[in-house]
Amino acid sequence: MRRLISVLALLSACAVTHHPSAPAELPAATMSAAEADLIPLLNTPGPIRHSVHISGRSTATIDGLLDLNHPNAAGLQNGEITVVTPVHRLIHPSAGVFVVNTGFERAMTRGGRGAARGFGLAMLSIQSFEEPLADILTSAGAPLGGVLLTSVSIHNVLGLRDVPPGTPIYAGANDTSYETPFNAFLWRTVQNTFDDHDPLRTFAGAGAVRLGPIQAAYDLLGDGSLWALSTPGHTPGAMSYLARTPEGPVLFTGNTSYTIWGWEHGVASVHGAIDAKANAASLSALKALAASLPGLKVYVGAETDGVGTGVDEARPLPVED
Repeated sequence: MRRLISVLALLSACAVTHHPSAPAELPAATMSAAEADLIPLLNTPGPIRHSVHISGRSTATIDGLLDLNHPNAAGLQNGEITVVTPVHRLIHPSAGVFVVNTGFERAMTRGGRGAARGFGLAMLSIQSFEEPLADILTSAGAPLGGVLLTSVSIHNVLGLRDVPPGTPIYAGANDTSYETPFNAFLWRTVQNTFDDHDPLRTFAGAGAVRLGPIQAAYDLLGDGSLWALSTPGHTPGAMSYLARTPEGPVLFTGNTSYTIWGWEHGVASVHGAIDAKANAASLSALKALAASLPGLKVYVGAETDGVGTGVDEARPLPVED
């Protein structure tokens, strides 16, 4: 019994990774717009070319993706569905290529285990691998400018070994140090993905501005084309990102909203969220921002608008009679 207590105490003190981090040094903003002028700026077409890539498909349960106790989810049934692991590629004309999350590394898609070890591999429930991060980067035809993590969690970092050492990797503040017992089972896998990389560049408050309902937003490139949005809850430093493209603004919610259905109905996930109440508040803030951006395209964390995703308009959730 004493040994069991000691083991549980050890597990409860496990951080996500021991990889070092440092506050991101962002370029000075080149625009002179006051915070009140940022919403009109976001509604202005921008220079970033966006493409979405499916790196793999997995199974998940609906109660892991949505809070089924939310009033808006009344009548929804639990069940197993297919979700995707997306990589969003953003190409800026001068700053290069950025990716939102990393999908899977090439070694995993070709039959190897890559960085994954033990429980970290078993818990992924992978159905199929599709496009590895290495291929997504190679086909971009431009140098890699950085990796944008919506959270430092296993589903978002498994492609990092396809990223050249020295590439800036961005994440929210305190997103590597929070402690849960579950982290102990995933630590080796997550740590493997960060080996040989520079310290994480974290959004820790310096240079933040208010962006409508978003309390802290960061002008990543200094020209108002790519924004990092603090949306804590799923993890302490969970981030969302917004890019200005020629077709209009594009928002990437990360795990603040796993599903299209959850986004449309204002229902966040509680499963796996470090602070479910904060996660719901972040989802509400993102939806309020979206209301001021009529041309906004939204991408959630575990689906796209492509064929074969889980909870979408083409295949709505089952409801009770």
